[in-house]
Amino acid sequence: MDSLLREELPEIVSNGAFGKNLKYVSFELNQDHMGQDQYMSTVLFGTVTTSDESQFHVVTKFKLRSEKLRHMFKIDFQFNNEIIMYEKIIPFLFECHRSLNGVEDLPLLPKFFYGRNKGGEFFERDLIMVENVNPLGFKLSEARMFLDYDHLITALQALAKFHGLSYTAKHKDPDTLQKFVMNIRDTQFDDNGEWLLKNNSFKRFATRGINRLLERSGDLYRDNEHLQRFQKLIDDGDNLLRRTLKPREPFSVACHGDFNRNNMFFRYDEAGIPVDVLLFDFGTSRYGSPALDLSFFLYMNTTQDMRESRCDDLLNEYCSTLAKSVPSVVRVPNKDELNSEMAMCAFFGFARASYFLPHQLKANVIYNDKMSEEENVEWLLKLGGNIGSDRVADIVQHIVDMKYTNV
Repeated sequence: MDSLLREELPEIVSNGAFGKNLKYVSFELNQDHMGQDQYMSTVLFGTVTTSDESQFHVVTKFKLRSEKLRHMFKIDFQFNNEIIMYEKIIPFLFECHRSLNGVEDLPLLPKFFYGRNKGGEFFERDLIMVENVNPLGFKLSEARMFLDYDHLITALQALAKFHGLSYTAKHKDPDTLQKFVMNIRDTQFDDNGEWLLKNNSFKRFATRGINRLLERSGDLYRDNEHLQRFQKLIDDGDNLLRRTLKPREPFSVACHGDFNRNNMFFRYDEAGIPVDVLLFDFGTSRYGSPALDLSFFLYMNTTQDMRESRCDDLLNEYCSTLAKSVPSVVRVPNKDELNSEMAMCAFFGFARASYFLPHQLKANVIYNDKMSEEENVEWLLKLGGNIGSDRVADIVQHIVDMKYTNV
């Protein structure tokens, strides 16, 4: 990858990625572990020096070399989405915000330098290059999975500002927004309309959590009407997911799509309290309910105790920041409306967390791309062992307790 990048950089620089009329001088590879949780790509960190003696700290993402994994994870579509977000959608959203708000209280994102997504026989040279924000004081949270309240609040404030951009853009220029988001490619379903994880996997992941919930609290939940509804809904998991992902106005936004602690960098004050959040990795972005981002984030990054004790506080902070991030004439969902969105869309957050959360319980899990589709599902069902089953059961319990079965 290093040698390939050095071959590409002279043309990238001369084409204006770092400014006009500059030439490439050198690239120094550095060992930066900020990208330790990159699962869908190969990542290099380094410093580009240009002819005016400027230095640019960059992180460069390449596609996976495994053809099976590229196809399984729809990596070409992910590169398409991330490049469109950085080149078209985010600049448009920022411009709408500035023109109506007249302020610079924008969500923090890395600078985008260059992206290419030719695919096919040229896939090895496809890349996305953005700013490495580690020298600016940003880093991943030390917690690998569950975040404390300060981190959660700071992250949700950033998400609210990001979603607020779409509401402002819909107010100012809805036609252009729709034109741009039409170019986002779906990364959740294959060409046949099946969820990317096959063999009735959604129902099987959900059943793992249901069975554990009944084992530990059967007297309380066995006859619960919302658990029974949950069990009926998962019988047709693919169509259930399609319904949750379908955009519904007036509240759909350009979603991050993978809003999770792996895809955000925090900056801290001297006391170690998070004060800023920077969002990155827009490969699975989509246009849909804000609850798609919220449900995945909460189910991936909060403990059961945190959800039970502070979920209202967290969603209230999101709503408050959202309302303050847009002009007063712009319509955004209030708390009751957001709860309705959560009831309709929480299954998306559950679907992804039901296999990814157990995956996160163990560091450095190696995926074997020689596995069949059935072997893959069986492997995912075993990840995390009993603790993984408990964490999935916690999410089922939250959906049932909150009556989030209105799909």
